[in-house]
Amino acid sequence: MSDYLRILNTFAHELAASVIIIVVALLLSRMLRRLIVRLHESEHLAPIMARRLQTFRRWTILVVTILILMQAFGVFGNAWALISTGLAAMALGFVAAWSMLSNATAALLLLTFRPFRLGDTVELVEPAGTGVGGRVVDINLMYTILSVPPAEKEPTEAPQLLHIPNNLFFQKIVRTRSTHTRGSKASFFTPPER
Repeated sequence: MSDYLRILNTFAHELAASVIIIVVALLLSRMLRRLIVRLHESEHLAPIMARRLQTFRRWTILVVTILILMQAFGVFGNAWALISTGLAAMALGFVAAWSMLSNATAALLLLTFRPFRLGDTVELVEPAGTGVGGRVVDINLMYTILSVPPAEKEPTEAPQLLHIPNNLFFQKIVRTRSTHTRGSKASFFTPPER
């Protein structure tokens, strides 16, 4: 009889621990959901970002809760080995995606600070004085697309398009010739006349 009581006592402790883990996970999920909703309502988060954060919150709490429950029931000896393996895989993925993230960040900076615009002529100058350039026809998250006129000996040829990674505009010397007036920004920095 004592073996049954010991097994029942162990099961009761595991069940109580499971209920506590689930309640804590639900409370944490609810608090994070409310925080995201408040940030969205106060216009600190765009609607699409709020939806993505809600999805990320839901899946993260679900996976972590399942791993903790599996650890509590002793399904695998060490659930944290799986978590650390997952984190290591995410770190490797981040390193692999570094180039894409670098270009996307550079695109956001180009669109924010606007060192050049569509229609401007841009040249990436090497330290030796040579470089590559053309007229800006498009800026996306990965590339700035430049149109290069055909060579003088073949003027009937269509212009070539160069896809320049956005992060190069922050690593090289950039020469621009703009067709746009920047008077509104200049007047912002000039002192008012008295």
